[in-house]
Amino acid sequence: MWPFKRKTEQRNAFTVDEYLSYLGASNTGAGEFVSPSTAEALPAVLNAVTVISEAVAAMPCYLYRLEKDGRERVFNSPVDFLLNEMPNRNQTPYQFKYTMMRHCLLNGNAYAVIEWDKSGEPLSLTPYPPSAVNIQRKLDGSYIYQITDLSGKVKTYLQDEILHLRHSSDDGFIGRSPITICRETIGLGLAQQRHGSAVMKNGLMPSGIITTAEWLDGVKGEKTLKSLDRYRGAANAGKTPVLEGSMDYKQLGMTNQDAEWLQSRTFTISDIARIFNISPIFLQDYSNSSYSNFSEASRAFLSQTLRPWLTNFEQQLKDALMVDLNRTSPRYLIEFDTSDLLRTSQNDRFNSYDVAIKSGVMCPNEVRRKEGLTPYAGGEEFSQAWKQTVEVKKGSSKKEADDGKND
Repeated sequence: MWPFKRKTEQRNAFTVDEYLSYLGASNTGAGEFVSPSTAEALPAVLNAVTVISEAVAAMPCYLYRLEKDGRERVFNSPVDFLLNEMPNRNQTPYQFKYTMMRHCLLNGNAYAVIEWDKSGEPLSLTPYPPSAVNIQRKLDGSYIYQITDLSGKVKTYLQDEILHLRHSSDDGFIGRSPITICRETIGLGLAQQRHGSAVMKNGLMPSGIITTAEWLDGVKGEKTLKSLDRYRGAANAGKTPVLEGSMDYKQLGMTNQDAEWLQSRTFTISDIARIFNISPIFLQDYSNSSYSNFSEASRAFLSQTLRPWLTNFEQQLKDALMVDLNRTSPRYLIEFDTSDLLRTSQNDRFNSYDVAIKSGVMCPNEVRRKEGLTPYAGGEEFSQAWKQTVEVKKGSSKKEADDGKND
């Protein structure tokens, strides 16, 4: 065996947190162990990851060629085929994008192996769990990826063979997990959830108590329990119980501790919404909703939450799949189509189309394509109504001026 090895900076796949998990230790002040897998046990985290991942995965992703007078969509390209038809033999485009987003949201990094053919065209994109990837940095500044497959074999890939989606990086290359950054908040939520479960299992939670000055023996106690049976169940809700002797009924309400616990659960949902930069309304929390309708909430969701993720994903796809571009090459653009997210009611859309056609911005066939309809002959012509409007206004102004002179 050759005695010399290439010097590299190694980054182990196992982190300190993962070692702690194997030892059964906690890594938060709340006494809970927080990792990408345990964090999903918190409904707010699971919902935030699911909502963002599903929104990105549902958007089509198109390849465009940039021209001097606009852009043109490219259909006959291997890149477009991978993004919209079949990224690999086991996943649909939706499943691939969902997997990549979920990995990145939970782990801060998402990896997919790019298979290239002999002519340098991409053939497939296959995602791997971040836990199976080990990154090493060479002295020249480039990176290599060591990936452990299902059979346990370790394969080494160059930087040009990996699509690497990252989030919140310190060094510009390795992403950081939002779960790791804010694990104390996640740990607090898990501890609150565990506390609620323990109270439900072991706690005493009566709705009221009955007191009496007399000592109840077995016979009297049994008689009292039987008399209370007639007030049990949903069908008897609201009935006033009739008590015997010196018995007194005291209703028990929610304690201050219970109210504080419920309030802390609500605050945890707000904190998790801040972690993922998403409005609580998308985490099913409508207590402080400030949107008058869902369309406004969707616009805020697109601009504040999704836009940074979409831009990051678009640029990483272009950087990984179009490596042969240079300064003199034709310019290309990979872009997610967000029109469906902002899709309004049919009446609003058709009013908007009417204005666009009359102003010459769109032709009828472009409108039909957006609605999924086939074009018709003559539908590529643009309306000249806007010119007629200008001419009428000019003519009316001239006529008004002439009338003023005659006066």
